[in-house]
Amino acid sequence: MGNITRKLVTLTLFFFIFTRFIFAEDSLSKARKLFLKGEYEKAILISEQIKTSEAKVFQSRVISIYTHFYKNSEQAKKSYLNSYKVSKEAISLDKNNAEAYVEAAHSLGRYGQEIGIMAAITKGIADRVKKYLDTALLINNENIIANLSKGIWHAEIVNQAGKTIAKAVYGASANKARSHFKKVVKLNSKEIGILYEISYGYYLLGTPQDIKLSLSYLTQILNINDTSHLDSLYREKAITLRNKVL
Repeated sequence: MGNITRKLVTLTLFFFIFTRFIFAEDSLSKARKLFLKGEYEKAILISEQIKTSEAKVFQSRVISIYTHFYKNSEQAKKSYLNSYKVSKEAISLDKNNAEAYVEAAHSLGRYGQEIGIMAAITKGIADRVKKYLDTALLINNENIIANLSKGIWHAEIVNQAGKTIAKAVYGASANKARSHFKKVVKLNSKEIGILYEISYGYYLLGTPQDIKLSLSYLTQILNINDTSHLDSLYREKAITLRNKVL
C-alpha cells in the first residue's frame, strides 16, 4: 500500500509540473503572437505571470521596446528601470541564460540614452552595460543582440567622448564597433530591427565610409517586407535616419 501511495504521489507531482510547463509554454507562445501583432501591453501582462527565465527575458525585452517607441522623459526612465528589474529576475532564475544578461544591458543602455550618454558614462551605467554584455558574450559569443549591443556601446562612447578619450579611459574604439557590426551581419542580415541598429551604429561612427555603410543598410531595409508590427516602426525610423544622412 505504501509503494502504491508513493507512486500516486510521484505521478501526481509529475502531472502537476508537466501541466504547469505546458501552460507556461502555451502562454508565452500567445504573448509572442501578440507582440508580433503590436499588442505590446497585452504581451507584457501575459508574460509577467510566467515565472521562467525565458518569460522574464521576453517581458523585459518587450517593456524596453514598447518604452523606446511609445514613452519619453520621466515615464520612459521609470519603465526602463522596471525592465531592468525584470531582467535581473531572469538572471536569478537562470544564471547561464545569455539573453537575460543581454536584456539587463538593453534596459540599462536605453535608460542611459534617456538621461544622456555622457551622464550614463559619469554615473557608471555604461560600465555596467559593458559588464552585462561581456557576460552574455562569454556564455555565447555568437549571440546576435549581444554583439550588436556591444558594437553600439563602442560607437556611442566614441561618438560622445571622442576616439582618444574613448579608448584611453573606457577601452572603446571605432574598430571594435565595426568588428561587432560585421559579425552581426554575418549572423543575421535579414531582420529590419537588426539592420536599423547597425545603420545607426555606423551613423554614430561618422566617417565617410561609415556613413556610406549606414546608407547602404538603410536602403536595404526599405526593400525588405515587414513581418511584424515592430518592423513597421523600425522602417519609419529608417526613413527618418536616411533623410537625416542624405
